[in-house]
Amino acid sequence: MLNYIKAELYRNFNRLYFWGYTFGICIFILAINIIMKITSVGSNVSLTVLFQAATFMLGIPVFLIVAMVDMCIAEEEKHVTLKNVVSFGFERNKLVLSKIIVTIILSIISAVIILTVFFGSSIMLFPIGNKFSIDIVINFIMRLSGAMVLWIAAISICSFLAFVIKSNTMFSLMYVMIFLFFRKIILILSNLVSDKFKYIYDILITTNLDILAKGELTNSNLNFAILIGAIYIIVFTILTMIYVKNKEIK
Repeated sequence: MLNYIKAELYRNFNRLYFWGYTFGICIFILAINIIMKITSVGSNVSLTVLFQAATFMLGIPVFLIVAMVDMCIAEEEKHVTLKNVVSFGFERNKLVLSKIIVTIILSIISAVIILTVFFGSSIMLFPIGNKFSIDIVINFIMRLSGAMVLWIAAISICSFLAFVIKSNTMFSLMYVMIFLFFRKIILILSNLVSDKFKYIYDILITTNLDILAKGELTNSNLNFAILIGAIYIIVFTILTMIYVKNKEIK
């Protein structure tokens, strides 16, 4: 299993897809910072403001991980190359775990690079600000730690869809639709049909990411988000294993 993970990491590190996607986002972020710096907007921007902005954007990576799942799982499903791995006797449960682990590792590496570019360019381009303190950094790191568990949970869901739906476009569309609209549908149902739907609303990944991004940070909120994320990871990893174990891989 470890050798397969290493092989998958090597394969993706030597492809333009991963680096092009990661540095494409970095260039976009750097361009935004430069534009803010050379325009009137830059006069009101400080490192404190940018930490707050980064906190508000904790929900965005949920959509960015689609590409990571696509390059690790969906492409092989599309090109029907998983049969090569299975035919060599590699256990299907280990295959699922390996794919999810590789996706998580690539996502973390990409996130570290993107955050480094964001904060590195921000430090160079903008003043620290009078209100900046170490507490702002600690607050962001705590929110980020909870959000990362929820991002991994989203990877588990996305991986399940990638194995189930062979079409790259359809699995991506289904995933995005779920995370864009399911929360709103549940909220409407809780208001119009029954307030019991609020229980479902409270345990959604997007709801907890929104709380971490915009709500008051408490130990209760943070621990609940981590717990919910862990449950999603376990449930959808098991569901993926069950599906792949019984799936005919041609």
